[in-house]
Amino acid sequence: MAINGDPAGFWSYTHRDDEIEDGRIKRLAKKIANEFEGITAEELDVFLDKKDIKWGDEWRKRIDNALTGSTFFMPIVTPRFFKSEECRREILTFAGHAKSLGLEELLLPILYFDVPQLKDPSPDDEVMTLVAQRQYEDWTKLRLEDEDSPEYRKAVNRLAARLVEILERTAEVEPPPVALTDDIDPEDEPGMLELMADAEAALPSWANSMEQFGATVREMGERVKLANEEMSASDARGGGFAGRLRITQSLAEDLKKPVDKLGQLGYQYSADLLAIDPGILGIIRLVETEGVPGGNEAQVVEFFNTIRTTAGQIRGMVSSVREFSGSLDGAASLSRSMRPLVKKMRASLQKVVDGQAVLDEWERRIDEVSRMTEGS
Repeated sequence: MAINGDPAGFWSYTHRDDEIEDGRIKRLAKKIANEFEGITAEELDVFLDKKDIKWGDEWRKRIDNALTGSTFFMPIVTPRFFKSEECRREILTFAGHAKSLGLEELLLPILYFDVPQLKDPSPDDEVMTLVAQRQYEDWTKLRLEDEDSPEYRKAVNRLAARLVEILERTAEVEPPPVALTDDIDPEDEPGMLELMADAEAALPSWANSMEQFGATVREMGERVKLANEEMSASDARGGGFAGRLRITQSLAEDLKKPVDKLGQLGYQYSADLLAIDPGILGIIRLVETEGVPGGNEAQVVEFFNTIRTTAGQIRGMVSSVREFSGSLDGAASLSRSMRPLVKKMRASLQKVVDGQAVLDEWERRIDEVSRMTEGS
């Protein structure tokens, strides 16, 4: 059975999960690769160690070459996976490229440890929602089987066979039209300049959302600072724990509205960004593959600069968000009235941090394409 391209699988997992499994996660990857080769007589390159320069080089090459239609991304889903910023970045990056090419099946999560939230994911976590929407492989019971048992070997065979089926289906997939909205008319597909104009019109609204997000974070930071000053004054007066509790409960009440606003802004910012991500990547790919329409070099340069400028502005704001997130470490322990607020704040802050992965990928692809066009 011939496979188009050189099939490869990138495994995204936390090293700690593999350690507590005594290396079973890495061994599973190699067993699936061996089974795949047995079925197809084609080697499946498996990339496991993200610290290896070969992993990063091959990852970028595959994405930059439209995933070659034969590149799997297989996140090993555990509770720790969703806490790993690196893992979250990788799955969002791959998902955007795969969607822009109509190759979403190439994202194949493996549920390794049970994550109950996947059954009813909160919209506050787009990574968990993304995994829940995929037809993931459930390995939660199989991981308890002996690796040489018939049950385990049959499951490895089923998964390898599924990879083969996916590659056969995606071999002839044509990339969907580049679109920044869902109401595109296939008979009147917009040209590159129209697409770039639509993208430029959308970018300022993200910047505005982020500015409001940053302002809300600063407002909450000021209220927390004031509460800390009041606690110090209360301690000096001998107010004790009762004084601290009163101030903390008052702070929790003061933060309710800004926390709700933060959640709305974070959700809108993230939803808009992920919705338009495949379109932006498609535009960049059009410039790369078809070149710049004659006489429009200045408009393309301006478009790329707009994205770079917006990404740079938001990156600076993300630094402030990270700093504020760190300041919340002790807040939840002050009083039970603060715990739900801190949980909501962390979810909103994570959306902005996740979004930076999307913008970073735009910048990286733009730099690659710009170097290519400048050298031609």
